[in-house]
Amino acid sequence: MGPRARRALLLLFLPFLLFLLRTGAAHPRPPQPSVPSTLVIGAISGIAVCVILFVIGVLFRIFRKRQASRGAMGDYVLAECE
Repeated sequence: MGPRARRALLLLFLPFLLFLLRTGAAHPRPPQPSVPSTLVIGAISGIAVCVILFVIGVLFRIFRKRQASRGAMGDYVLAECE
């Protein structure tokens, strides 16, 4: 993954990470959470992880296709020059 891809991923996840830090600091946790709230938090966390992995996969495929098309474009230019 090149520097552009890393920068894009950082810019994509930075607001999300800042949001998590702010919400965690603003709301103190109760001493013993109830079982249903723990299940809800677990389900939401699982869904969030799946969505994040899906977005990373889509971005990875987009960047790979762009790099492949750049290489193919160079082959066409070389073929025309010869």
